[in-house]
Amino acid sequence: MTKGSAGVDSSDKFAPSVWGDFFITYVPPISQTSEECMRQQAELLKEQVREVFNASMDTMGVADLVTYVDTLERLGIDDHFTDLIEAALSRIRTEEPESDEVLNNLHIVALQFRLLRQHGIWVSADVFEKFRDEGSRFSTNLCNSPRGLLSLYNAAHMAVPGEVALDDAIAFARGHLEAIKGKVKSPIAEQISRALDIALPRFTRRLETMHYITEYEHEEAHDNILLELARLNFNLVRTLHLKELKALSLWWRDLYDTVKLPYAQDPYGGDLLLDLRNAP
Repeated sequence: MTKGSAGVDSSDKFAPSVWGDFFITYVPPISQTSEECMRQQAELLKEQVREVFNASMDTMGVADLVTYVDTLERLGIDDHFTDLIEAALSRIRTEEPESDEVLNNLHIVALQFRLLRQHGIWVSADVFEKFRDEGSRFSTNLCNSPRGLLSLYNAAHMAVPGEVALDDAIAFARGHLEAIKGKVKSPIAEQISRALDIALPRFTRRLETMHYITEYEHEEAHDNILLELARLNFNLVRTLHLKELKALSLWWRDLYDTVKLPYAQDPYGGDLLLDLRNAP
């Protein structure tokens, strides 16, 4: 065992970075011209989405609004329409569902509950009482709706300490989702598997976007404009992150070679991943 000039054991050096020279040697798969074309196309699509959303918001019911907002968020394009989403959430919070069918739709009720709480708007867990039987247990009839169970499971993870009703909802929904996950079709089968691993409100948003873009394409009611915008936006953001990592990697390599930091571990890859996990 040898000691360095600072009295530090030189045999305790960190292992080389798992990233190697990947980010330093990274070459964008698209040219600067192609990237600019993608940006221009994305801007055109954003304007189209904004026009449609703005024009149809007053005629959309609560069910359509919560579904649309949830789609924007899961596709990772909600940050382009924050003002319209705030207006939609204001309606979702104050307006009554347009029919008893919507009022008693577990998927819509749970989706509304999760979205409002995620945006810091308090909603009582009493909204789920209608789905309990006389013994205060969740009705087994709910098992006929895989999407409703999944929405209930994800919504219940917005609980605060002491909300026993939502703890019960998690246990109930999880048990039945475990039982049916091998019996349902794609894409809800993959969504159930992900949620059982990490519930949607706790899942890394960029990873959810990556999965959901592929899954959304197979939904019957998918919007091609939203899908195309989501793909462009995802690729542009990924390109930006890779450029940032290349710049950080080059900076760290130069600093490491100049200052000689054999006991400092390469920090950038994990730090950026942590930033992405905590991104809104």
